Amino acid sequence: MNRGTEHDLIRLLHGELAEGEARELRARMLREPDLAAAFRRLERTWNGLEPPPPSPVPPGFAARVLARARAQGPPGALSWSAAPGWVRAAAAAALIAGAALGAGVGRSWPAAQAGETGFQEESVSIAEENEYSLTGSYWELVDETTGDEEQQL
Repeated sequence: MNRGTEHDLIRLLHGELAEGEARELRARMLREPDLAAAFRRLERTWNGLEPPPPSPVPPGFAARVLARARAQGPPGALSWSAAPGWVRAAAAAALIAGAALGAGVGRSWPAAQAGETGFQEESVSIAEENEYSLTGSYWELVDETTGDEEQQL
C-alpha cells in the first residue's frame, strides 16, 4: 500500500473524501482484503484515541486553594517577596543593564559634548552648501505644471 492510499483511508475515516471517491475506495476494499484490513486497523486506532473521562476533583481541593490564596495577602497586592528568586535577579539585571545603556547613550550623544549647540546649525549649513532643495524643486515643478496648463487655456 502506498502513501496516497493511506491518506485516502484516513480521509475516508474522517469523512473528508468526496462521495464518488469514497464509493470507489469502499469498492476497492471489497476486492482487496489487505486494504480492508488496513482500514479496520486505522479505525480501531482512531476509536481508541478517545480521551479518558475527567476525574473528579479531590475532596477539599477548593478549600485548600482558597486558604493558600488568602495566605498570600490581600487581593491585588503584589510583593517582591512572593516572586521567585530568579524573577528578582532578572529584574535587577534588566534595571542595571538599562541604566548602563542609558548612561552610555547619554555620553555619546553629540549635543552632550561641550561646545556644540545642536543639530540646527549643521542642517542650515548643509542646506546652504547644496544647491538642491526639496521644497525649491517642488515649487519649480508646480510652476512648470501650472504654466503648461495656462498656456493651453
